[in-house]
Amino acid sequence: MKYIFDFDDVLFHTTKRRKEHLFPFLERAGIARSDMEEYYKKALTGYSGYFSMKDLLRHFSLKEEFYEEIMRGSEKYINIELIELVKKLEKGNCYIITYGDKEFQLDKIKRTSIAPLFSEIIVVQGSKKEAIEKIATLHKDEKVVFIDDKPHHFQDLDFTKYPNLKTILYDEQGLEKLKSVIDH
Repeated sequence: MKYIFDFDDVLFHTTKRRKEHLFPFLERAGIARSDMEEYYKKALTGYSGYFSMKDLLRHFSLKEEFYEEIMRGSEKYINIELIELVKKLEKGNCYIITYGDKEFQLDKIKRTSIAPLFSEIIVVQGSKKEAIEKIATLHKDEKVVFIDDKPHHFQDLDFTKYPNLKTILYDEQGLEKLKSVIDH
């Protein structure tokens, strides 16, 4: 069995990190939380459709050195329970497909020290469909399980063409759902 994991809010507690670490840091730098939240929403729905930490710093005219301070401690926000499970699945069976700014996503993954657990890490700026279906094609004789916290990433997948593909919505019961699939 092969496993494709999303990074943000699946392998890494992105929302928790933003609320506990990023927003307080930027508030200490003089940026109002409401301004940060507005910027974040616009970044996700705007031209690029994804968030970049360096773009945020430029937008608020903050020093580039703040990037290192903000990124420090990223390893504290990994999903420890899920990472322990990934370690048992073997590197050759695990992939990351994540959406966002390539430089920022790869830097977050690198700083968590989980990259060696995955055979491939793919960052997309659009739909995850092509990357997921490529893996499903490569492993057509095995079940391929795609785990993501956002159901819209499942909508355009072709389950008729790829009957070996299964999805798991990583919500409050996500870990238990994944364990159930692994055990069967």
